[in-house]
Amino acid sequence: MAFRYRELADGLIQEVQSGRLQQGQRLPSIRVMSRQRGVSITTVKRCYELLEAQGYLMSRAQSGFYVRERPLSLSQPEFPVFDPASHQIDNLALIAEIHQSAIDERRVQLGTVQLAPSLIPIQALQRSLIRANRRAQGRALAYSQSAGEPLLLQALSAHFQEDGISCSLQDLIITNGCMEALSLAVSAVTQPGDTLALPSPCYSGQLQLLASMGRRVAEIPSTSSGFDLDRLEQLMADKSISACLVSTSFQNPLGYCLSAADKQRLAEMAERYQCPVIEDDVFGECGHTRQRPLPLRSWSQSGWVIWCGSVSKTLAPGYRIGWCASGRFHREVRQAMLARRLAVNTPLQLALADFILSGEYRRHLNRLRLQLADQVSSLCGSLQQHLGEHGRLVRPDGGYAVWVQLPEACDGLKLYQKMKEQGINLVPGAVFSARSLYANAIRLNAGNPWSDELERAVKVLAESVRML
Repeated sequence: MAFRYRELADGLIQEVQSGRLQQGQRLPSIRVMSRQRGVSITTVKRCYELLEAQGYLMSRAQSGFYVRERPLSLSQPEFPVFDPASHQIDNLALIAEIHQSAIDERRVQLGTVQLAPSLIPIQALQRSLIRANRRAQGRALAYSQSAGEPLLLQALSAHFQEDGISCSLQDLIITNGCMEALSLAVSAVTQPGDTLALPSPCYSGQLQLLASMGRRVAEIPSTSSGFDLDRLEQLMADKSISACLVSTSFQNPLGYCLSAADKQRLAEMAERYQCPVIEDDVFGECGHTRQRPLPLRSWSQSGWVIWCGSVSKTLAPGYRIGWCASGRFHREVRQAMLARRLAVNTPLQLALADFILSGEYRRHLNRLRLQLADQVSSLCGSLQQHLGEHGRLVRPDGGYAVWVQLPEACDGLKLYQKMKEQGINLVPGAVFSARSLYANAIRLNAGNPWSDELERAVKVLAESVRML
């Protein structure tokens, strides 16, 4: 027999899909809905929570529950199909120049994918910093333990457990952001000259990191729903690669989240071919519903997955606090860590531990996920309106990167330069590959609350696309 809250939810979903409940319409309060439907307050509350997690409803503080805007029907980009081959990364100068330009705060921020300051709970973070350092007193001024502050390790382990992610304290290492975690993992499982497989298009920062470490890349064809596991398995079977570097939940720049079946298959491939897989899960907590997808690590039985993440995309870029769960490579990762640095900032570790243990981080995430979904919808809607047939979009499953494919004759680099002159930041697709792919694509940032300024920027962008 179905639970009452599920029966109620199914009925409301039908009303949304039929149009009887309109986008933006306010639903009755929990108490009123309880009286109207003859069910308990608990039943209505669980129903609303389920519909919010499934993306049908959104909650607004002190206002109530509203029908969420349904995903747009977008023309999907076309992605190249190619055979993976080992490449040296030789577009570093371009990546560095564009990265530097994309963080210029004087321009409209459609470039670097980061949260707007208004979305960062600054006052709550400050309270945690004061509380934690008052409690620790002189301890906060000392070096932390090499693996990280025990209190933060405990807080993170408990936080992950709430999402169904098992991670022991002994397996975790605190790092200076996710990029250091990735660097340690790469050092632990590969040598200079080795080739790592990466889905393509891939985050330009990963290309920068691997190039600086003397590694080569074999790009794996991807689409808006994931990457080609068959081609990746062939590389593993042929021993053509030494490791993989992937994002399985809300990948940057495409925003896809692999299915549970694909994650399980990838984890089994890593074990079968004894090929380490480094998982960059920095956007894992940036889904657009309350339920966080399980990372690839959750399917790893023998520790061939190294799980890396941070709070840079969910909380505050400047905190630079990340983690690495190193699986069977704990000794190698730890050796790489000790060879590179002594410790991670102690006061910020203690502050983050307090922020998590106080419940503030969970409350922040619940608010943030809904806000990101709205911002992504607003950006995609504006792009669809102004670009029309001149743009194909990927609406991400999570995160806040939006991939746009332009007409074939439109050069993303030229568009990037033209937008700089107009005081607008964006990132051209050319930096997301070492193979000179995606010349007619751009990636945009949806990390800012929608505004008239952003609307005007998209309109200028669309006008420039038509002129190129």
